[in-house]
Amino acid sequence: MCMKPLLLSILIMSFTIACGGSGEETGASLKQVPRNRTMILDCLTYAVCAGQIKDYDTFNPFIPGNTAPTGWNFLYEPLYFYNAFKEEDNIIPWIAEGHEYNEDFTEVTVKIRPGVEWSDGMPWTVHDFVFTINMLKANAPVLLFSTDMETWVKEAVAIDSLTARISLTSPNPRFIFTYFTHNFGNGVPIVPKHIWQGKKAETFTNFDMAKGWPVVSGPYEMVLSTPQQRIWDLREGWWAQKAGFKEMPKVERIIYLPFMEETKRVQNLLTNNLDSCLDMRPPNIRTIIEGNPKVSSWTGRQAPFGYLDWWPISLGFNALEAPFDDKDIRWAINHAIDRAQLIEVGWQGSGTSTLLPFPDYPPLRKYTGAVADLLEKYPVGTYDLERSAEIMRGKGWKKNEDGIWAKDGEPFKMVVDIYPIFVDLAPVLVAQLEKAGFDADFRQTSDTYTRLTQGTSKAYMQGHGGSVRDPYFTLRLYHSRFVQPTGTFAEHFWRWQNKPFDALIDEMGRIAPDDPKLVGLFHEAMDIWLAELPSIPIVQWYHRIPHNETYWTNWPTAENPYINSAYWHRTWLLVLLELEPAQG
Repeated sequence: MCMKPLLLSILIMSFTIACGGSGEETGASLKQVPRNRTMILDCLTYAVCAGQIKDYDTFNPFIPGNTAPTGWNFLYEPLYFYNAFKEEDNIIPWIAEGHEYNEDFTEVTVKIRPGVEWSDGMPWTVHDFVFTINMLKANAPVLLFSTDMETWVKEAVAIDSLTARISLTSPNPRFIFTYFTHNFGNGVPIVPKHIWQGKKAETFTNFDMAKGWPVVSGPYEMVLSTPQQRIWDLREGWWAQKAGFKEMPKVERIIYLPFMEETKRVQNLLTNNLDSCLDMRPPNIRTIIEGNPKVSSWTGRQAPFGYLDWWPISLGFNALEAPFDDKDIRWAINHAIDRAQLIEVGWQGSGTSTLLPFPDYPPLRKYTGAVADLLEKYPVGTYDLERSAEIMRGKGWKKNEDGIWAKDGEPFKMVVDIYPIFVDLAPVLVAQLEKAGFDADFRQTSDTYTRLTQGTSKAYMQGHGGSVRDPYFTLRLYHSRFVQPTGTFAEHFWRWQNKPFDALIDEMGRIAPDDPKLVGLFHEAMDIWLAELPSIPIVQWYHRIPHNETYWTNWPTAENPYINSAYWHRTWLLVLLELEPAQG
């Protein structure tokens, strides 16, 4: 979808007409905002936004896979933000003034700042915070974060309008950080009680523009939402400006367009019709930077053109289903993977591999360094086709006349489900698996996320949105409390169960992140994890996000890492508050 900047207002009008509504109903009467005060982005989610924005008439952030992050991710403001790229002062207080745990971490008291308001003028109080927790707890396991709230929260109550007390089912010194400190793609949206109370949360659309819904706390209001675009305009009366806490953003309008294939994003960035986009494959971002002198990245105009994300990628499995329920089979597949070739061919040498499911952030290195002995004991990084074949033969598989492993006349078929962002790595991975004797293929469909959450995908490529400061957050993704039978929705979908591992993770969760015992518990847990290999770590993930400085400057960079620049993450508001209009 290409567009001329001077025709932006005509574009909006044509889209509303195409939707078949009157101008008053669909936004033909939108105020005019010049291009140099407008931010244009495309939608993250292929399943929800391919061709058109399918969730244009809903705004429920808790329904798995149904709502793309086109506003809720940064307009439901958190208690805190967290910046993983700074050495100190990582915690950024926002709605919360502070919180305090009791001695054994079974209770936490939260104090919020006075004067916070919702966009309809109603006060933002701890009653909203407590309501959100209890609403999620009552809807487990259907809604996102609901299993967590059911697992951890014994009672959530408001002491007064600015003070909440959360009683926990067992010690959890990370409760506030894990769920109510927004970092990368993590953080529970806190919603207004006066809007959500009495609604059936799993079906509530939270969308009625005639009523002023959605009601948010951030500095924008929705002015148009159609299958072709969602538009937010800066609104008057944002609490943070009124309280002298923050200045208003300079970006006056944000336009989200439907998901674009990467070649279209390249075209639109070259012609300045997008200001940023989803992270790109190395050849494409190189093309943009070489073709448009106004485009840069986290690392400027130099490789790797991006930052290390919190999303290291594994080849994952439904470990409830044969043959992937057998750890030996998973190890045979592991030894068929040449990680160096994946980087060299798939990413043109621009990237790094990984043997563990953790991002290589400085706070994590004291933990990952402590398991060097386990990586010798369990040689995850060994590419060895003969070792792979030896395991397969030992499990009763024989190669047929086509060179494919087979048992009882049935070949070993393996379809790897992928998202579009893996199209450069997947063909290389599949070729390696085929070379090792697996009848492998990859599949990219609009229902990939559904396949993963339902477990109908037996093999897939997926990242870990987990640890940024200690290893508990990633390892908890493999806790059996998230395991659901195949065909049933699971919030985290590795579908692997190990009771001794669960016990260690539970114990890790009960002690503070700075407790020296955490390293030892981590070592014990990884001894189990690596032996079982419930997923196969393959590469670190980089967000190669183009920053178009034609209209907006002061994007975050390695030299000025005030936050990461992914606009689909929960921290996007911090970027909007720092962006400055380009001069000239």
